[in-house]
Amino acid sequence: MGLADRQLLELYRWMMMERLFDEKVNTLFRMGKIMSMFHSVLGHEAATVGAAYALRAGDAFIPYHRGKVVYLIRGMALDHFVAGLFGKKEGFGQGRNPVGSHMCGDPSIGLLPSVGCVGSPPVVGVGAALAMKLAHRGNAVLICIGDAGSNRGDVHEGMNFAAVLKLPAVFLFINNGWGLSVPASYSTSVNRISERAAAYGMPGMTIDGRDVLTVYGTVSEALERARGGGGPALVEVTVSRWTAHSVNDPDIYRTDAEREQARRVDPVAEYEALLQKRGLLDQERIHEIRGEIVATLDAAITYADGCTEPDMECLTSGVYKMEG
Repeated sequence: MGLADRQLLELYRWMMMERLFDEKVNTLFRMGKIMSMFHSVLGHEAATVGAAYALRAGDAFIPYHRGKVVYLIRGMALDHFVAGLFGKKEGFGQGRNPVGSHMCGDPSIGLLPSVGCVGSPPVVGVGAALAMKLAHRGNAVLICIGDAGSNRGDVHEGMNFAAVLKLPAVFLFINNGWGLSVPASYSTSVNRISERAAAYGMPGMTIDGRDVLTVYGTVSEALERARGGGGPALVEVTVSRWTAHSVNDPDIYRTDAEREQARRVDPVAEYEALLQKRGLLDQERIHEIRGEIVATLDAAITYADGCTEPDMECLTSGVYKMEG
């Protein structure tokens, strides 16, 4: 699916936002500004941005635990999002989110909260896809899962249910080769997660998740097929995890050579070079875009710093006491 020059540059801006935002959040976590868990998305930017960019108005999306910009692509305000990361009342969850951004959502823009138990989101996503089909909405649900989550029983139940009813769902497995400290080669019986699609009678494909245009094109086609009544599909995108699993992970199970190999391909730099080759970017414009993004992020951080700490009334809102 072809993209106009404006869209190609917009993809680049989102990828650069993802990279710079991730670096900012890492620093803020170490400063004690963010008290919950943080999982870096470095090396995954093409996968998260390319997939989210393929969504249309009315579609639904369940992100996974890496990446922040997918929320912004779907329309969440940056100030609101950063205030949520800071645990402030003006942010998502009104300061009650205990484990970070991947458990926030906004149904008004199709963002369904990821469930805290890794691998459980497909059940929620399949439910949303069923609702869309019954309402004849003509939309689809994109469900993101890590490679480790692919081995959970509810993932397979969700895929089977979606396939039986030909629901408008796309299962996106972002495979970085590690489930925390366990390599996928040890935990998974197949060479490619996409091989499992055949068991459910749905198409499955494995693509290079470091190429944003490949991710965008493949996910777009799968979503379009689902919207048109063709049923679900499984897309596996292979990426490299540049960092440890999380900020609390010492990453002692990988060798220096493995860490260096993971950084062999930089998806942001690769796409930047492609746009330069096409004459859409030069060094001056790159510097300008980075400056604009940094200024935007700094303004959002300043806003979040000045927001309100949640009070007891906020913390107890929505909590129910069982009588008897």
